Amino acid sequence: MNDEGASNNELLMAACRNDQEDVVEEILEGGNFDVGYTDGAGNTAAHLAAKSGALGCLEHLVNLDDIDLNIKNRMEGYTPLHFAVEYQKEDVEMAIAMVDILLQGGSDPKIENRNKLTAAMMVQPQNKELKTLLSKAVRVDQFDEGDFADDLDYDSDDDQPSD
Repeated sequence: MNDEGASNNELLMAACRNDQEDVVEEILEGGNFDVGYTDGAGNTAAHLAAKSGALGCLEHLVNLDDIDLNIKNRMEGYTPLHFAVEYQKEDVEMAIAMVDILLQGGSDPKIENRNKLTAAMMVQPQNKELKTLLSKAVRVDQFDEGDFADDLDYDSDDDQPSD
């Protein structure tokens, strides 16, 4: 895969930027890459895939165990989720699909960019489905395991109300 002298990391970045899912798949199968590798602007392959609307590439990346989807780039302080939301200007349905995949993969919808905007704050008002998707994710993300009752956690076996 390294015919031209470019590293697999650089090839992965270029493939994500150019929506070359087959190249991404080949690099990932080869295993000789760093999913956290960044370009000069601090973008990872996931940033570039989201920025380019490369849904297939993004799907492959999100499924990697060691990917960090919450890295901010140096330019705008964007995460891949910010770029996915920004893609609504090109294709709303693609933006929704990318946001959904990123949220399922563990993207934090509460991260602010350099302008103190979360991804939800960047949604255009007419894009209600995208806004709803992000709003639900923020609400779910506000809970942790300690916020839920444990049905198996009780003090006695007497089936009597507690004091």
